[in-house]
Amino acid sequence: RRPSVPALSAPQLPVRRVVPMAARQARVKAWFRDTENLKNFGRMVGGVSFFSLALLSMKRIAPGHVGLIEDRTGNLRPYVYDDGQLVIAIPIWQRCINIRLIPVKKRFIKEYKTKDGKDVEVRLLCRLQPKVHWVPEIYLKFGKDYGRGFLEKEASVDIAEVVQRHTLQELVRGPEEAVDAIAEEISTRICDACTFHKLKIAREETSIVFLDPDSEE
Repeated sequence: RRPSVPALSAPQLPVRRVVPMAARQARVKAWFRDTENLKNFGRMVGGVSFFSLALLSMKRIAPGHVGLIEDRTGNLRPYVYDDGQLVIAIPIWQRCINIRLIPVKKRFIKEYKTKDGKDVEVRLLCRLQPKVHWVPEIYLKFGKDYGRGFLEKEASVDIAEVVQRHTLQELVRGPEEAVDAIAEEISTRICDACTFHKLKIAREETSIVFLDPDSEE
């Protein structure tokens, strides 16, 4: 007769005691009543806030750009920072603005009124670049996208003054030499405006075309 083998019992898992929510709140309140704990908690919060603010304040100027620091009131620091330079800008009060130095090609298309009251579409293509030492003044006048701001505020006025002295027929279907002379006059006016506002323009790459917006061609 075989001896009986005792049955194996399942391993006993430790019983996890559930702490009531009221007990946890009491522990937290007791912890915060301790003056030393409050001091340590304040040091931790202050240290983390300081180092987080310090990390967020460090800004690096993008390659091919120069940097400006502007505060919330719109005032600029009297400095122009070179590309790759690390600058300090408090994120709560200041911001770092990257202004592109590489020549940027801009396309400007707008309709104007001619001498005979008709609409003509003017397409302008040019390449602009700011002068480094005048970047703060350029930014205050035309914004970060200085090329678009210049074309809309300055070049648009010169184009309108020239176009309103000619008819649609002269601009679109006139002799090639006469149309080129009108485009050259606009180009000269724009170059003079660029010189006044401390911008460089590649005049040999400037292209001006007149089109009839109602034409199906």
